[in-house]
Amino acid sequence: MSSGFYELVGVPTDADTTAIRAAYQETVAQVVRKIRAAEARQADTAPLEARRAAVAEAFAVLSDPSRRRLYDRFLELSGGHLPTDLDELWRVAGPSMVPPAASAALEVVRTLTTLRVGDGLGEPVVEVEPELELEPTSPSDSVQRAPAAATLSSATTPAESAAPAPVNRSRQVAAPTVPIDRSIAVAEVSRLLDVYGPTGAYLVALREARRLDLDGLSTATRIASRFIVAMEAENWGALPGATFVRGYLRMILRALETPGPPEDVEELVEGYMARYHRARG
Repeated sequence: MSSGFYELVGVPTDADTTAIRAAYQETVAQVVRKIRAAEARQADTAPLEARRAAVAEAFAVLSDPSRRRLYDRFLELSGGHLPTDLDELWRVAGPSMVPPAASAALEVVRTLTTLRVGDGLGEPVVEVEPELELEPTSPSDSVQRAPAAATLSSATTPAESAAPAPVNRSRQVAAPTVPIDRSIAVAEVSRLLDVYGPTGAYLVALREARRLDLDGLSTATRIASRFIVAMEAENWGALPGATFVRGYLRMILRALETPGPPEDVEELVEGYMARYHRARG
């Protein structure tokens, strides 16, 4: 049976995180060399670009302990006969699909209430794409929101309620400060772009060079971790619209202190977005 992501990265299924990262970097470097050779011959690089994206996605899964555990269970189940009965299927696959901490928390809740907890999926939750702007986007929006706020104080006059409240820009714009590792030489950080190009793999390499994990980058940028993971793995279907992705990318590059003049950073953004648009159509 194929080991999928492990084969793509070039490691055995029992490899540790250090071995996976080293093999991933070597595999990507080999693919990049082939891409440059193909470009020199003016040959089609699409298959090689697809392989680089696939390797990046494999690394994103295998380097995340929770996602790797689920993937390993998927490989295990795919090698045998799966039950057709839904209850039996969940009994077999469920324990590995639910994080241990979540399962333990659910059991605690069940002991504290007589309500039915975790007995069904309930109504689907619809997620709304996060907004990049926190201020009212137009004067009309501010006027529509003001009357509702006027009910909070009987002393507010109609003229005051119709005017938009002053925006505290310092509180809305300021992001939490997360320390990054600046000990690595600027030349070495700049070389990462030459190796990986404007890809999700470059975002992973840059973040790791700065010694920053996903949670730290999410805190620094206020971008949900799932979107950062999707951008690093180039999982285009899990990302919102182009406007959001472009904004997220600039925030990530700013937080990681991407070296080079602004025009080079903007060229990097455009290169990444070109891949996004080719994939999304």
